[in-house]
Amino acid sequence: MATNTPTAEERRWLDVWNDKRNQVAAGTMTADDVCAWAWKNRVLNAISVTIQRIKRSDRPGRDPRRTDNTWVTVAAELGEKKEDISPLAVQALDYVVKRLQERGHVFDVDWMVTSSGVIVISINVKALRAFQNRGPA
Repeated sequence: MATNTPTAEERRWLDVWNDKRNQVAAGTMTADDVCAWAWKNRVLNAISVTIQRIKRSDRPGRDPRRTDNTWVTVAAELGEKKEDISPLAVQALDYVVKRLQERGHVFDVDWMVTSSGVIVISINVKALRAFQNRGPA
């Protein structure tokens, strides 16, 4: 049963994604622009931050968090089931998944509907320590 009161984090996810949807509706961004934004500003940024954290954790006496994964929220919209998500969110997810596959990342896609009726599409990018250490293909 949905409480219909999104948490602060859910509201932030909704606000960011609604801003992108509104920009597409207003014509200031295209759907392709939103996909590129999701890839660059959400996914690549999260991967980069996590890899930097891994590098710091490898130095003696430094950051003890030895995280190997990063979670990235690609899109969040109001709804009760996966099928309620907008075509723009699906397009952005498809774009991000394709880019992750091209780069050889290990990842899981997670669709979650929260108790407050927010559909969250997130990606868990795994094994970043191994990704960082692999040589060029």
